[in-house]
Amino acid sequence: MIPEKRVYLKPYSFRAEVPMENQSNSSFKRARTEQAREQRRNVILDAARSTFFEKGYQNTTIKEITDRAGLSIGTFYLYFEDKVDVYKCVLLEGIVLLENHLRQAVSESGVDSSTEKLRIVARAYLEFYRQNPEYFDIIAVLNLTEEELRENRSRISREIDRKARDVLKFVQAVVREGILRREFPISDSGAAATGLWAILDGILVLFHRRNLTLLKQDLDKLAANSIDYFIEGMKASPNQPQAS
Repeated sequence: MIPEKRVYLKPYSFRAEVPMENQSNSSFKRARTEQAREQRRNVILDAARSTFFEKGYQNTTIKEITDRAGLSIGTFYLYFEDKVDVYKCVLLEGIVLLENHLRQAVSESGVDSSTEKLRIVARAYLEFYRQNPEYFDIIAVLNLTEEELRENRSRISREIDRKARDVLKFVQAVVREGILRREFPISDSGAAATGLWAILDGILVLFHRRNLTLLKQDLDKLAANSIDYFIEGMKASPNQPQAS
């Protein structure tokens, strides 16, 4: 008796034999599920942002965020590790918005002078503050400890660091351009960019805390004069220009 010949299917042959219609349905369902997850995450993020803006980081609880989002606390933890995690997401949003605002202001100005570009950067930062005081509070007024901000070097923490450096690199590029154009006879564009940014940050923090009112200083005049003094200091530098 001749034994019956058996035919063995390859492990992946089943996938190949799935009708195209079923494959399309599966892909559609997967895409729809991913879209639903992204929408739910955004609902939580929107609720967190609004609550942080209204009450500040310290006074916000996860329950307040989930109540506002209309979701359970358990659902929150499917998308974010804790309050620090969702706060970092809002912080990253603010830094990205600030960088885009600065780049757009310089790009749309059409000016060639690096000196004028630095003044535009300063005015754009003040404008960003006036339009987004809540984001400024999150970006510049530290609510997280160093350990919380860089906890476990998470992806979001690394992205925050990268985007913060991008803002300074943009200012540094303007300074470096001024060095190459011989507007600024200095040698360290990085130090200059950091110093200029520290001036702007400091002035805005003073204004944000209403200290300028006590000092009887106008925000715009103080910022403009401070930047001009800084620029004049760079132009008076005896160092030989070397773009660094």
